[in-house]
Amino acid sequence: MKPPSEKPRGKRKDQPAYPPLAPHEVELTDFFVRMGAILGVQRSVAEIYSLLYASPKALDFDHIQGRLDMSQGSVSQGLKFLRDHGMILSIKEKGTKRERWEPTPSLAASLVNILRSQVLPTLEKSKPSLQKVLDSASARSADPEVIERIARLQRWNSRAVELSALLLPPPVDE
Repeated sequence: MKPPSEKPRGKRKDQPAYPPLAPHEVELTDFFVRMGAILGVQRSVAEIYSLLYASPKALDFDHIQGRLDMSQGSVSQGLKFLRDHGMILSIKEKGTKRERWEPTPSLAASLVNILRSQVLPTLEKSKPSLQKVLDSASARSADPEVIERIARLQRWNSRAVELSALLLPPPVDE
């Protein structure tokens, strides 16, 4: 997939021209897209976060859409995801209705929110299904090596859930 700076720039007649991403913005976008993929975050969400992170000032919806050449739906869903996970802040300037967005001050807190909302629930939900897989393999007298691999996977998953409680700071009550 082409980085946003290399996408064809299909513009509406009434849409202002936005500059393509600068080289450092392209590299930062690539970094956030790769890190987001590890955490199960959609590419468009990572691209939006990267643009906001690299911007010295808060950006409005149209600016985000224009710079990244994304559909309104993708920008809207991306901003909602980022806002819901505490990764961006909404800024409204006096005398204007236009909402602008900027990253929260703490990248670490943003990462913790993603881990807590994306990775940890997946690990927790996997515990019963891994037990079923192990029980089924044992009941069907699967090869002992396969049973041992599944048991190791189950232990790894359980330890990951236990460690997350130790490694992640407690959730902030709102």
